[in-house]
Amino acid sequence: MVCIGVVLNIKFYENDRLDIDMNYNEELVAAFMEAVSNAFLSLKKMHNEHFYYYAFIFDAGLHPYLSAWSYEALEKSMVDNKITDEEKGWWKWDYSDSPYAIYGYEEYFQEVSELLDQREDSISSDELYDIEWDIRVDSMEEAMKRLDQSGLFGSGEERNRVVINVEI
Repeated sequence: MVCIGVVLNIKFYENDRLDIDMNYNEELVAAFMEAVSNAFLSLKKMHNEHFYYYAFIFDAGLHPYLSAWSYEALEKSMVDNKITDEEKGWWKWDYSDSPYAIYGYEEYFQEVSELLDQREDSISSDELYDIEWDIRVDSMEEAMKRLDQSGLFGSGEERNRVVINVEI
């Protein structure tokens, strides 16, 4: 990774794409796409269920991870956790309570983790929680957009039954 410029105390790297709409990094997008694709394909293969929600999560840990819900996992989870009728509406979308939260992280996100650590090592914490945060989130959004366009989440009616999301 090579820093190619500093403007207003913000470092720009070789593959950073900065404009008004999206600030993503092609190297991050490619790494995210590979990890997400492999993890989701594994999830679908290992769990023959009807998935309705795929989420790529970014939190204060600064390393993104996956979560997903299927109707089968949701039903079991609501019974196991004694979810009331009033709670069902939000439980359906709560990525952290899904049995598939952080799915495939150890197997598929090693390259992503190393790449993000390398980027962190070369910037200040102020930069990390400012422009770098935006670049990571925008790169996640771009990766999910491209994976959706590739048909990873289905096509036609199958795709219409699935919500994909990048969450912070």
